[in-house]
Amino acid sequence: MDETSTISLHDPLAAFAEARAFWQSGKTRPLSDRLAALGRLESAISAETDGILEALAADLGKPGLEAWLAEVHFVLTEIRLFRRQLRRWSRPSRVGNPFFVLPARSEIRREPHGVVLIAAPWNYPFQLSLSPLIAAVAGGNAVVLKPSEFAPKTAAVLSKILSGVFEPGHVTVVCGGPDVGAALLEQPFDFFFYTGGERVGRLYAAAAARHLVPVALELGGKCPCLLTEEVDLDLAVPRIVSAKWFNAGQTCVSPDFVLVPESMREAFVAKTRSLLERVYGFEVPRDLAAIVNEFHYERILSICQGDVVIVGKDDPVSRILAPRILPKACWEDPSMREEIFGPVLPVVGYNDLDETLARLAALPAPLAIYAFSRDCATLEGIAGAVRSGSVCFNDAVKQAVNLALPFGGVGASGMGRYRGRAGFESFTWTRAVTRRYWLKDLFLTLPPYGGTLASMRRWMR
Repeated sequence: MDETSTISLHDPLAAFAEARAFWQSGKTRPLSDRLAALGRLESAISAETDGILEALAADLGKPGLEAWLAEVHFVLTEIRLFRRQLRRWSRPSRVGNPFFVLPARSEIRREPHGVVLIAAPWNYPFQLSLSPLIAAVAGGNAVVLKPSEFAPKTAAVLSKILSGVFEPGHVTVVCGGPDVGAALLEQPFDFFFYTGGERVGRLYAAAAARHLVPVALELGGKCPCLLTEEVDLDLAVPRIVSAKWFNAGQTCVSPDFVLVPESMREAFVAKTRSLLERVYGFEVPRDLAAIVNEFHYERILSICQGDVVIVGKDDPVSRILAPRILPKACWEDPSMREEIFGPVLPVVGYNDLDETLARLAALPAPLAIYAFSRDCATLEGIAGAVRSGSVCFNDAVKQAVNLALPFGGVGASGMGRYRGRAGFESFTWTRAVTRRYWLKDLFLTLPPYGGTLASMRRWMR
């Protein structure tokens, strides 16, 4: 494909029309073509890796290691998984038949939805554009992709890569802000896939309801991190710090706040502060991503009230916000009223585990809950008491990087699943197929029924 084979459009109507025409051509469906397209995409990403990392640094100040691991390597790994497994996942699944249908063959087939809209966020603009796109293409769909307007350099790289891989209409990139997003929601897509905040997620749910089509919503929420008394802080703290401050806390499954027994609160804060000082230093942190824009920078600062432990120095010009711990946070604090999505960690002490679990259960269900304990029964009790999209015991975020596990929320944190096979199943639907054979029908039912009912009641119990 040449670089102009897929045009990056700003006109939602034209983008949808182009995708619909390509879908109706039938070119998205041959399995060999899907696998070939995934192979071209893998090669293009590998060739453009340096440009991708530069774009992510320009848009979000991402450290190269974080950008490569979470965006480039993760996407390449998922493509390779699809290329290995897609033939197996695509095979019809044969099922049995009731005796009165025999002779027959019945099976379940996976069918593509058709023309799908994927709207990606800014925090992982490359990964969260391509991970659902890979599944959509593998499923046999035509795709309209709307990258985030807050990561324009990454959107430009995406457009360049995708235009060189896919035919016109197979994947169409549409750039723009909320007005473009609103216009896309008016188009009769066959499936909507949105990653972002709850407010806009409701708009996608409403659009799907208007068009009577399915929708997947990958939202967020305040993911709690709960420690019990017998936890080894020397092991737990590094795992929490690594998960919390990766991408400056701008991760939907990042630990949003920590709950520790009151007797352990000071020790937890001291160890967390010590580790942050060691890894980020006392100046402006060098290996910490920037906050995406001025609005979010000021928003995060505004919720840091009361006692605040600051490690290092801020750089408002580059929007680098030094790590912060709120060592005496309470449930009523501003930091506990909304998802932080930044490098700030409230630490809340508790005295009664059951009471704490009841409080958590009363909150909107998050994408994940993280529970640290040496007792398996306690861990299972925490998971059973608090609803969430996923659970990770004795660590954080690890469940979200395993492509063998489905990723998604529940309730206010979203609906639908993707990643790996779960993504393939999300972007396809199950079609029931039965084939009868040209043999005599032993159980054909036609009037007049006469004594047929009595016979059936004897035989079909």
